[in-house]
Amino acid sequence: MFKLDYGKYKGIIISVALFLLLDASVLMLNFYISFEIAEDANSVNLAGRQRMLSQRMVKSLYDFKESLGEIDEEQRALTELKLTYNLFDRTLTAFAEGGTTTGADNQNVSLEQITTANGAEALKTAQDIWTPYSSRFQEIFSRYDQGINDEQMQVLLADLMIYAKANNLELLKLMNILTVDLEQYAASKATRLRMIQTVGISLAVLNFLLIMFHFLRQLRESDVKIEAARKETTDILNTVNEGLFLIRPDMTVGLQHSRQLLDIFGIDSVAAQPVERLLKDIISEKDLKTAMGFIELLFNDRIKEKLTGDLNPLQGIEVNIADQSGRYHTKYLNFDFARVSNQGVIDEILVTVTDITQQVNLEKELAASKASSEQQMEMLTSILHANPSVLKAFVQEAYKNFERINDELKRPEKGQYQYLDKIQAIFTIIHKFKGEASALNLDRFAAMAHDFETSLTNLRNRDKLTGNDFLDLAVQLDKLFSYTDAVQQLVERLAQFSESRKSDKASLLQSERNWDHLSHLVQTISTRQGKKIQLATCGLNENLLDDDMANMINNICIQFLRNAVSHGIESPLERQRQRKSPTGRIDIRLVNLNSGDIELTVEDDGQGIDCNVLRQKALESGRWSPDLVNSWSNRQLIGLIFKPGFSTAEKLSEDAGRGIGMDVIKQQIQGAGGKLSVAHRSGRFCRFTVTIPQTISAQVAA
Repeated sequence: MFKLDYGKYKGIIISVALFLLLDASVLMLNFYISFEIAEDANSVNLAGRQRMLSQRMVKSLYDFKESLGEIDEEQRALTELKLTYNLFDRTLTAFAEGGTTTGADNQNVSLEQITTANGAEALKTAQDIWTPYSSRFQEIFSRYDQGINDEQMQVLLADLMIYAKANNLELLKLMNILTVDLEQYAASKATRLRMIQTVGISLAVLNFLLIMFHFLRQLRESDVKIEAARKETTDILNTVNEGLFLIRPDMTVGLQHSRQLLDIFGIDSVAAQPVERLLKDIISEKDLKTAMGFIELLFNDRIKEKLTGDLNPLQGIEVNIADQSGRYHTKYLNFDFARVSNQGVIDEILVTVTDITQQVNLEKELAASKASSEQQMEMLTSILHANPSVLKAFVQEAYKNFERINDELKRPEKGQYQYLDKIQAIFTIIHKFKGEASALNLDRFAAMAHDFETSLTNLRNRDKLTGNDFLDLAVQLDKLFSYTDAVQQLVERLAQFSESRKSDKASLLQSERNWDHLSHLVQTISTRQGKKIQLATCGLNENLLDDDMANMINNICIQFLRNAVSHGIESPLERQRQRKSPTGRIDIRLVNLNSGDIELTVEDDGQGIDCNVLRQKALESGRWSPDLVNSWSNRQLIGLIFKPGFSTAEKLSEDAGRGIGMDVIKQQIQGAGGKLSVAHRSGRFCRFTVTIPQTISAQVAA
């Protein structure tokens, strides 16, 4: 498992081994001494009992003699006599020859043969006295069992009592000598054992002091080295610009970390804290969950460390850190992880935290500068092809549209239907603006307007609306204002390098109005949809219109052209299949009627209006009951294309699918007191005719 430096620790190892050996020896000696003392104490106790038994036998003998003739007393006395006799005889034999006897607890006790001079001599003399003594006892017990009479028993007892009286004191003296001898022997043995024990303990203490001497000396030397290494480590941790710390397997921070780590996180201490607590206050709950899962993955030794690099969720992460005053500061941090392994086992994870806030901010500044340059170039590219007067009018109209949207956003609403009306009103304005931007090939404006429409669609599909839901629209509107300001500034700068004449008739001279943007619009949308379309115009440049009328005609043309390209003209393959020219055609005619009104006609040679498709889309929308839809005439079905939110497009695109545009045109025409009619033939054409009262007399250019 691990390798010891035996050369370095040899002295300590030998000293500890010797100390353990001495301790074990002293311990075993204690066990032995305890056992010996117990054995000797038992022998002394039994020898003392022999003194008592020598006297008890005589007493029992007299009790037996006195109880003869009384059966119960006689039996009791005999039993007591036999018990005393047997204990004395068995114990005396065990002392003399070695063996077992009955102890005070009526359990068998082993006794060793007495080998001391005084004890052996006392036992020999005692046995010489006890042998005839024992024979007389055995004769009495035997003859009693044979049933002799009391007179005969009295004769035997008289003889035994004479012998007992003659030898009783001598036997007591001998047992006393035995007891004293055993006590002296036990005392000498205990003294000898205690001396050995004292020597062992002294050696163990001496060895312990020796160990402490060597150990303390090595500890002092190690402490000096460790302190030097700790100082170097501390100097490194206090100097590095990164936040360094270790993550332990229990998901807590290690005790050592760099000083910079505290500055990065804005806290006083991180040691021993759970990693989850360290991160939870600075990153989102979702990122925290992902990060903890990633760290647990690093502790899995079955997964190679190289494979986890791309999975790191804490690279360039944005965090919000509070300072001592409670104010939050945004930082960008990189967390790099490396495994710390020992013998192939992952002990810890080394984490390096780098504050890349300055780098990220610099990258953002560079990106913003690049985006600004690209935006300026995009704007320049977009407006160079546009007619200056048309572009100027577009910008002025854009400001008006944005102000209308802003007014709608500020208008207080209370109910769901009022919010939906607000959305529809804003939809009308922004869709009109989007069409004008597309017509002028101002792609950036068109894209921003398209995103605005997407946000409006999302709001319209919600079940419940509040005022806070419109905050995102305010942000997008502010971006539109800012971009329009930039375009206006660029237009004004370009105007300084070009000469232009201004006169009171500038707004009235139609010859200076450019309608080429309509052709650009058709080409842009048709190219995006993979179609080939030719636009032919008549009367747009020949009729003199005031600005209001020209703007209305322009808006109507843009919407009808978008509708014709997206819904009317077929793909080249489909047109060939129907034996048509691969290139579709759209005609715009503007004429001045005898009544003084203006008549605008937009006609395409596409697939016309399919009423069956209109009916199917109406059923799919769920806005009307099936019975009602099925009862509608073709004229009523055609009227659906002017309903807000109704579209026959298969999918949402930049050009179609929102159902916004045709309803706006219808409202604008009706608002001007005009009329709108639709004519079509399935598979052949679709024609929109608009009649508008002219506020300024139309004149035909000479």
